Amino acid sequence: MVSIPEAPNGPTVYVVGDKDAGAAFGPLVDIAKKSFKTGPCEIESVPATGEITDAERSAILEFLQDEYNAHGAFIVGLASRFLDEASDAYDEIDDACLLLGEVGVVVRRPGELRATAPRLRAATATLDRLLPKDTPEVLILGAGLDARAVAAALSTGACDARPDKVTIASTDAKGLADVRQRIETQVEQGSLEVRHVAGPAEHDRLLALMPPRSAVIGASIGEYGTGMVSAGAALFPTGSIVCDLLSPAGKSRILAEAVQQRGAAELVIHDSRVYTIERRIAILEAMFGADAKGAQRSALRKALEKYAD
Repeated sequence: MVSIPEAPNGPTVYVVGDKDAGAAFGPLVDIAKKSFKTGPCEIESVPATGEITDAERSAILEFLQDEYNAHGAFIVGLASRFLDEASDAYDEIDDACLLLGEVGVVVRRPGELRATAPRLRAATATLDRLLPKDTPEVLILGAGLDARAVAAALSTGACDARPDKVTIASTDAKGLADVRQRIETQVEQGSLEVRHVAGPAEHDRLLALMPPRSAVIGASIGEYGTGMVSAGAALFPTGSIVCDLLSPAGKSRILAEAVQQRGAAELVIHDSRVYTIERRIAILEAMFGADAKGAQRSALRKALEKYAD
């Protein structure tokens, strides 16, 4: 059951999802107010968990559209449920929403709602920071929204890296179906291979076929357990980059395996910190209509560092 808030007295951003999410977003909005000079803005939670109904989603969107002081909403854990292509719930739907199958941020302008998916921008910025332009192949482990954002950024030319081949491999048949329906038809460079695997052992076989200096990106929390994407026999390509988008170093199984091979295979290893920060920048940019670059972006990253864990 979703409880619609009272009419706000001043500019307010809502956090729709987990009841504790509002407290986590409060410091981020404070940072945005200082960096983007947004003016006063409060934050309020709209608890909504599980599979909310279409009626509940419509009630939330109607509230955002009708309330003058509603600035918009961050959608936490329910992003796929807020994409409604069959209705006129939104006045504008960002192309990234259609590519990924989600709405991560809803922005209100007087009488209008815009649906956005900042996850693609975050994935693009992360890949630009972590991958060389000449990375020959990329293996993405998982098929959730974050994995799909990486696949989209690499396959549609959004990021600087230009791999000849991108493989997204997962046990998640529905997630892979979304890749085929939404992303595979938009490939602009190289090739995109969609692999439905039976379990982690098949990931190990895919790793063994990759050339040196490739990249392995884990994005599969919840699919096999926290960060578990290998059956324990993974041999990473020499000189490759191994990144876990969603887990810190101490909780990632794939990074634990990569650490053991780091010296012999000359691996470069990254945990979730970069992607976490870039996601937070992207959602703040989307909400407040900003485009942080240069010194402003560097300062924003530094301010967000303490909230990256």
